[in-house]
Amino acid sequence: MTTDSDLAQAATVERARLVQSLVDSGDMTDAAWREAFERVPRHVFVPSFYDHTGREISASDAGTRDQWFAAVHEDRALVTHRTAGAATSSSSQPSVMATMLEALRVETDGTGMKVLEIGTGTGYNAALLAHRLGSDSVVTVDTEPDLVTAARARLAEAGYKPRVVLADGAYGHAELAPYDRIIATCRIGSVPSAWVRQLSGGTGTDAGQIIAPLGNALVRIHRTGPLRAEGRFLPGGAYFMPLRRDTVDGVPTRRPELPTDEGRRTEVPASALADNAYRFLLSIVEPDLAWQYDLTQDGKPAAARVWSPDGAIAALHTDGTVSEAGPRSLWSRLEDAYRVFTEHDEPGPERYGLTVDDEAQRVWLDTPRGPSWGLLT
Repeated sequence: MTTDSDLAQAATVERARLVQSLVDSGDMTDAAWREAFERVPRHVFVPSFYDHTGREISASDAGTRDQWFAAVHEDRALVTHRTAGAATSSSSQPSVMATMLEALRVETDGTGMKVLEIGTGTGYNAALLAHRLGSDSVVTVDTEPDLVTAARARLAEAGYKPRVVLADGAYGHAELAPYDRIIATCRIGSVPSAWVRQLSGGTGTDAGQIIAPLGNALVRIHRTGPLRAEGRFLPGGAYFMPLRRDTVDGVPTRRPELPTDEGRRTEVPASALADNAYRFLLSIVEPDLAWQYDLTQDGKPAAARVWSPDGAIAALHTDGTVSEAGPRSLWSRLEDAYRVFTEHDEPGPERYGLTVDDEAQRVWLDTPRGPSWGLLT
């Protein structure tokens, strides 16, 4: 890869290999999205990233160039922006991107379907949308000025010109509304009412739709009224940077003081903490938890500390007891969720749904009349 031409040729080969692996794994089934992933050069949008130690891996550094090139053509998320030492933006895992884009159910039938993306980031996802729908059909917003500037330049370099807007994504972009689809590439705790208002009307499959990471999974909802929407979660997990960041990674930067009281028995085993289905429910019941683990030799949790932004903390010990401190009993909330989880045959995200209206938002299990949990809006 001594010249730009050599780099482009090598990248084309590696993109084809990556896309084939996504097809083989079942993460990509739509031929039109396959063509977009094969054509849009991810390496242009990710000229550098940070590894788990915080070291920058860059195309412009001869010492890390080969590592950079390999990583941008792997199915992995890459941290691309840090603020005060914390990860604040990333290039999402391609398999998750493919899942979200296919779930968006876009059409290129000449009707001029318009998409709003919340969270421009590197601009890579906006480029994929623009390749599929045309640049005039894509609006993307981000709140970080330096990210917006860089994304505009990289999109232009790759030959795409969607509308890139510096704005708070929680408010969408009313100027160009309504949108047939809204896709968020950042985690939300509830659906902003502005997004529902800016969706196009219609009924059934013609109604405007939103797909977004809510908690630890993806939810797809469709508009059912002026301020109403409803839908279900998709199978599997999804882990994204939050839409807004009031503290580092959405939780206190310091762990509260550990509890010192004598532990009590708990029905939640340490093994449940590694169960993605149970952890999804926790991400709804108690968003923004922070965790520390003690692991067994085979990498499974043996003990843990967990705390919430309000300073409540619980410690699960290796003897199966738990102790707590802070303003409330945090572990009791985890126990309540575990009882629902086990009593309903350990449901995965696909068994949950979401109802949004102008008064409240609720996540429910199996049907809107099943167990449910309100979201903070």
